[in-house]
Amino acid sequence: MKPLKTEDKWNFRNYLLAAGAILVWSSIASVFELQGIGLSRITKSLLNFVVTSFFAFYVLPRKRGVPFGKVSVGEFLSRFGIYQSEKPAGHILLGVILATLSLSGMFVGSMMSGLYVFDSSTIDVSQIVFSVNPGLWEELFFRGVLMILLLRNTKSLRKATLLQVIIFSLFHIRGLDLWGLVDVLSVSIIALGFTYTAYKTRSLIPGIVFHFLHDAFLFVVQVPRDIALTNTQNMVFFVSLWAAIGIGCLITKVSAERFGIQEKMELYKN
Repeated sequence: MKPLKTEDKWNFRNYLLAAGAILVWSSIASVFELQGIGLSRITKSLLNFVVTSFFAFYVLPRKRGVPFGKVSVGEFLSRFGIYQSEKPAGHILLGVILATLSLSGMFVGSMMSGLYVFDSSTIDVSQIVFSVNPGLWEELFFRGVLMILLLRNTKSLRKATLLQVIIFSLFHIRGLDLWGLVDVLSVSIIALGFTYTAYKTRSLIPGIVFHFLHDAFLFVVQVPRDIALTNTQNMVFFVSLWAAIGIGCLITKVSAERFGIQEKMELYKN
């Protein structure tokens, strides 16, 4: 076996660091559970946020220089279109619109099952606080750091997107039964929507807002988990969601190209 070149070793270390960043935020709550530490969900979410912030905003940009070389936190975030954004209000509004669409798609699918009943308890503060973590960190690590590294290595936007979406989907596998696999497919489609939004707007802000709101209120628009749906009802639900994501991509395209809701600097450079 040939030894790795210096550049290959650097790239490999970067991938390990990106994977480490993803695992840091996703595993903290599990560690608490394994150790039997009795903390509330909100407390766990806040601790998760603090620990991951240190890794994301200090270790990656300042100590390890991933993925832009050693830069300040401000420069790191500005490269992702987050800090000193030229269109912050437009990006936030677009994220709200996209989340409203995805949640509406789920709501329509739930209503068509004939089994949906609004439950006010699903509007849960702990779920809203929890959703800050995947909303911010999954966009920063997957659509940001990992996507940049893959694009730099593959020299192809399509290949980088495909690999990033596959990796993202693998982190969301909940079961290997039919509907578990369809759920993974659904996650892939949503991830494509997140990636397309970042690509067209040249910023992670819309995706962060979109992702946060989608996760915060997704249980509000679904049939209760203890109610079994037929295959047809499940399929209608997923198709309705996928259609909403497709419409969201069209709105993103128009917003970026017609209304100029995008940063001047490209986010994904080959």
